[in-house]
Amino acid sequence: MLKKLLVIIILAIILGIFLYLQPFIFSKTPNARIIDRLPDADFIGRVNILDLTKETTDLLYFYKTPFRDLTSADYILGQGKTFGLDLQKPVYLFFNKDGEWGAMILINDAEKAKQGIEKLKQNIGIKDLSTNKTFLYFIPKLNLHLHFSNNYLLVYSGKKIKTIISHVKNAKYKGISNLWQDFFSKSTFKNETTVIFSKWQELKKYDIDYAMLAHDSDSSNVKIKCYFHKLKNESFSAKENGLSFSNYELPKRSFELHLNPEKFRASKDNPLKNLLIAKGKKISFPTASFIESWGGIISFFEGGAQEIKERYIASDIDENFNLTQKVKYRTVSVPGYSLLFNTNEKGPEFIEKLFSKGILSKDGKKYRVLFSPPLNMTKKDNYYLFYSGERIPKVTESSKNEAYFPINGTNYFFKLDSINSVEIAGTIDFSAKKMVKELIRKSRVK
Repeated sequence: MLKKLLVIIILAIILGIFLYLQPFIFSKTPNARIIDRLPDADFIGRVNILDLTKETTDLLYFYKTPFRDLTSADYILGQGKTFGLDLQKPVYLFFNKDGEWGAMILINDAEKAKQGIEKLKQNIGIKDLSTNKTFLYFIPKLNLHLHFSNNYLLVYSGKKIKTIISHVKNAKYKGISNLWQDFFSKSTFKNETTVIFSKWQELKKYDIDYAMLAHDSDSSNVKIKCYFHKLKNESFSAKENGLSFSNYELPKRSFELHLNPEKFRASKDNPLKNLLIAKGKKISFPTASFIESWGGIISFFEGGAQEIKERYIASDIDENFNLTQKVKYRTVSVPGYSLLFNTNEKGPEFIEKLFSKGILSKDGKKYRVLFSPPLNMTKKDNYYLFYSGERIPKVTESSKNEAYFPINGTNYFFKLDSINSVEIAGTIDFSAKKMVKELIRKSRVK
């Protein structure tokens, strides 16, 4: 009787263990999520398509783009549903420096996605490269590959389609890459519509561990928000006070910096310092001497015109036909230039190096910086001030770190919002006019 009872107890224990382990033994491994399938790249990111279209609606209407009605949130959402795409969820982006790029979009109806591809075949040339187990299409005109499965659509342009598809198809559940996991863990720009993240190796040349960008826009301008996380605690920090030019007109170009350079100056084998020195050597600029002598403040303003008295030799013929020469002066207009910077006790040594390199030269009582017009120079305390006009430009207290200058016909405004030993944050503002014109041109060509 005791033996039977013991057998029953053992069988009961085995049955209990079996019932407990059954879900684990016979459970089916979940399919990989879309985030598990995302390929690594130099730059990765996400965009909320519907929020982006809402954000850019005013801009597209302001510039009267012919396709503005096709970019409304309602239209985009409707088209997404037609093709079985879930555009209420983020679209994930990846692209490399060589021009390769791709996007991953969540599918909520694979049959509609397949029907959508068939509709596209009727309107544009599409090559069907599908096999028994893989749906793959190629659009030669756009150099685009389209690959989809039950829950995702891959849009890809590049030469590594086989490698990318292999990675996407063979992904495992919770197999998200370290790069994407790192991106998703960041709280910076968490609520922004479009966010780009990069740990590109080239950034390390600038002492940057990783960079993040976010997009914003109003009715006429685009704003790019920037964040950089530094590798070393050997860089600049913001200076609380200093001097800058007091100008009331829009410059052609300008910049001003108010930074504490002591840590940067004392750093050893700093990637950014090494890069700046190497770049300076290409134009014979004494960068190392500048870093050693700079006090952290520099302000430059170019714009408008200044009137100066120019000395010249005039030849006259008197009544006896004798040729005489006289020194005369005339008022001429020159471009307005103003440059202000401060130095420490090594400032005179830096100025001497500028002379020896031919960057700074004497022109009578004035000076030239490379090919600039003749400049007056004033030195007060530890400040050097160069200016093209006859009057000393007005200066005021400032702690701003910003720049304004044109690039290919578009004016850009750069602003450094914060900088410390760990991170740098700033913004870039520019007019969207030229960019929108290019979009309109390309849409008409196609």
